[in-house]
Amino acid sequence: MRSTQDRPWRGTKPVRLSEISNLKPLVHASGMPEPRVFYDELEREWGEVAPVELEPGVPAWLVMGQRLVYDIMRNEHVFATNPQTWNGHARGGLPVTSGLRPVLTSHQRFAANHTDGALRQRLREPLDDAFEQLSEGITASKTRSLCNLLIDRFEDRGRADLMLEYASVIPFLVVADMIGFDPEDGQRLFDLTRRVAGGGTDAAPAVADVDRMLGDLVAARRRLPQRDLASSLVAHPNMREDVEVAHTLLNVAFAGNLTLTAWVAQTLLLALADSRFSGRLHGGRIDLDNAMDEVLWRSTPTINTLPRFARQDVVLDGKLVAAGDPIVLAIYAANTDPRMDTGDPWDHVGSRAHVSFGTGPHACPAPRTARVVARIAVETILRRLDVVLRIPAADIAWDQTLWIRQPVSLPVTFQPPVDSA
Repeated sequence: MRSTQDRPWRGTKPVRLSEISNLKPLVHASGMPEPRVFYDELEREWGEVAPVELEPGVPAWLVMGQRLVYDIMRNEHVFATNPQTWNGHARGGLPVTSGLRPVLTSHQRFAANHTDGALRQRLREPLDDAFEQLSEGITASKTRSLCNLLIDRFEDRGRADLMLEYASVIPFLVVADMIGFDPEDGQRLFDLTRRVAGGGTDAAPAVADVDRMLGDLVAARRRLPQRDLASSLVAHPNMREDVEVAHTLLNVAFAGNLTLTAWVAQTLLLALADSRFSGRLHGGRIDLDNAMDEVLWRSTPTINTLPRFARQDVVLDGKLVAAGDPIVLAIYAANTDPRMDTGDPWDHVGSRAHVSFGTGPHACPAPRTARVVARIAVETILRRLDVVLRIPAADIAWDQTLWIRQPVSLPVTFQPPVDSA
């Protein structure tokens, strides 16, 4: 851990979160052209662990050092994911207008990403088994078909917004189909998960709407199973209640839609805006899989994790993390940690030691499936169209959310196909 000598917060005893005022809003990081600036400012003042504000009046610890992030991810005995552990519940919780209510809920969420220990293990096994049974070939075929269908809709115009019309559409269609929804319900599911991710007063009602949708799907699959994730989970002996299946599917929908959209969009933006990156990609010096990993290293879609919570008082980098304090892991900061920098910007090519998929008991259950979908989405658009950004890359605006980093839009132009007639 970093030495605490010459830090302004160094004193005779570790500083507590409740004793700190004038916190920086964490949401600012995702909206910046270069989030590293945000994290560097925090590190200069606080070190690898810094206090931030998730929402006005809701403080949290932000962990930015890669080694510390790894340690916390692997230690569910000290750092819980169950939001019922949050010490803010004892202080009255959140106002009804808070967008954090789905994240810091006092209600039990029966999914592996919100549970720990034996319960987490029981709920995680069905999810791992379901993705293991999923046909990679069928997923690839459906993804490729959907990508071509979407491109067909705008290729004659010679211009498009690849965020609105492509990168944000493919994941919800693919993930909804995996889960067991038709395209219409998939669109509704996508809209609701976006409302949850965006926070605000719509977030909590959106979670309730998603729970109802998934509850109806689970009941339908119990009556008539099909070849989808919902049916696999319903049939698994570890799933004891329908609510466990519904909450698990919500995790898949939320993570799949949002992270895949951001990964596809970030890769397309890097391919269009970074000449070194695109030159290496098109020149064959790196393949698309390595290019996509470079995106995870340099500008990871999951900029920060959902909070973990200290089970007991623990000192991290000279700060006293009290029992129940929320701890957010800054994935972007960990992947770009200057302490791990070799000086070669392409040193990571071929390496998957980033923490974008997590590690330990709460690691992503479907990194291979996610890669298949994202790779096909990127390669299909780059193969079919010679796209060019319509605005300078520096003018690209970024969504301001706590958890995901993605461009607001990707306006491009390209040469429409020549009419053979």
